[in-house]
Amino acid sequence: MIIVYTKERENEIMKTIKKIGIAIIIIIIGVAYAYGTWPRPIYNTDIGSLSYEKTDFLTTDSTMEQKFVCGNNGFSGFTIKMLKQDGQNIGNYRWTVEEVKTGKTIGKGTISEADTETRLFESSNPQKQGMVNVNFPKQQNSKGKEYRLTLQAEEMEDTESVAVYITEKNSTESELKVNKNAMTDKASVVKLNYKRFNVETFIVFLGIAVYLWTFIKFMYKLFR
Repeated sequence: MIIVYTKERENEIMKTIKKIGIAIIIIIIGVAYAYGTWPRPIYNTDIGSLSYEKTDFLTTDSTMEQKFVCGNNGFSGFTIKMLKQDGQNIGNYRWTVEEVKTGKTIGKGTISEADTETRLFESSNPQKQGMVNVNFPKQQNSKGKEYRLTLQAEEMEDTESVAVYITEKNSTESELKVNKNAMTDKASVVKLNYKRFNVETFIVFLGIAVYLWTFIKFMYKLFR
């Protein structure tokens, strides 16, 4: 059986193939856009940064402990807002993140002066302040699990110490202690980084793409 396509039929097939190709490209772009690192704060973001409080400067052997429960899978790091003294170089602070239930350490390292030499730190004022970003291996099943972030100062001069910004905590289950002293209703200014596919972002992207495609088609027909 021989099928003979007319010119009109061929044009229809080409249009269909073109539409499918465009749809595939949009989906691929949407997937690439929606997969990434998504920060989520454990503090109340309705409180302006000018109203933040801060801990005492964490000198030799001082510790800060921040417990929190992850709201998503893919926990892979955090950012923490810190304040240096009078623009001085800072000493070394050991950090660890462990799962509370099992005691398993999922990440550890040191925050030092090198971690403040980034665009996330503001140097426009005498007391240099900003965010320190820390990464560790992605935790696939972190949602609903409780973790503990511990920050401990190593031996240093008092002028090399930093303070950590704190404010009201949000609805995330969390608990803050500084030198073993509980700070009720407070949380450090920490954002948890989740490396994952963000379904909500993907849906919004597709919605915008469909709207723009429909609008362009309408304008084309209107002025053709």
